Amino acid sequence: MAEQTTSFVDEAGERITAARERVDSEISRIQKEMTARRKKIEKDITRNRKNIEKQARKQVKQLEKGIRKSDVVKALEGWRGQAEGLLEDTFEGLLGTFQIASKSDVKKIDRKLSKLTKRLKEIERTRQTNGAARPPAATPQA
Repeated sequence: MAEQTTSFVDEAGERITAARERVDSEISRIQKEMTARRKKIEKDITRNRKNIEKQARKQVKQLEKGIRKSDVVKALEGWRGQAEGLLEDTFEGLLGTFQIASKSDVKKIDRKLSKLTKRLKEIERTRQTNGAARPPAATPQA
């Protein structure tokens, strides 16, 4: 009877070991399958996201074109130009009233001053190369 009990226990142990191995292999198979599914889903999501972004960019461009072509935007741009012109004229008037040179006036003066400086340097160079003597120093009169 002891032999039967040990053989029954041994047989049960073998069954449990075989069942555990089957479960382990099934779990491993399921894990691999789930990993493959996860990777496929991630790839699909990335592809879909890129497609959606591309379509969104395309739609935004179309909307921008449509908005730029609309009469309202054209009118607003015209008004903005008029407002800028009025502001510039008003600002120029204020500068004139307070006798302050505008930026464009300062630029003109700077350009003229640069030209005059260049001409003066050229005159000095030609005087030096021609050997022209410097004018005599003024003698103090006693």
